Amino acid sequence: MTDSEREVPGAWDRIREPAPDLEMAAVEVEPEPEPVGPSRASLVGGAWGDLVAILAVCTATFLALAILGYGTSAATLPWALALGIAWWSAAAVVLLVVRQGTPGMLLSGLAFEDSVPSGRVVWVVLAALLLCITLGAPALLGAHASPLRLAAGVDVIAAAGLNDPPA
Repeated sequence: MTDSEREVPGAWDRIREPAPDLEMAAVEVEPEPEPVGPSRASLVGGAWGDLVAILAVCTATFLALAILGYGTSAATLPWALALGIAWWSAAAVVLLVVRQGTPGMLLSGLAFEDSVPSGRVVWVVLAALLLCITLGAPALLGAHASPLRLAAGVDVIAAAGLNDPPA
């Protein structure tokens, strides 16, 4: 290439002729899908998932006592249960703030639509504990009457992507 070929013309950035009139096709924007309301089975599954998390800590407590040689008895059951509830409560508070759901809710593919207000987190944990104790029976009323929704003031939805049918 010579020096004259490398030279840039002076009006390279100006349009020399008007652009032809192009008819642009209207682009249709699809509205975002409405949040999917969770099924009653998912709500009950969330309560059972929380119960399983509590019982797992109780079982681990009994196993640790057996390994350490202390033995297990009926007297240790309330302590193990209290430890399980304390651990689950701490995990539920953290997950409510970070992931917008309790451990059982997240396991069953549920979450809150928006962040739970900080003043309602304790009430949500107590409502989830109520669902654990009753084996999820109040969840049979549906998502709109769920104790979780009433305690949080935020709708419970199926978490994005978890309940989508496979492609």
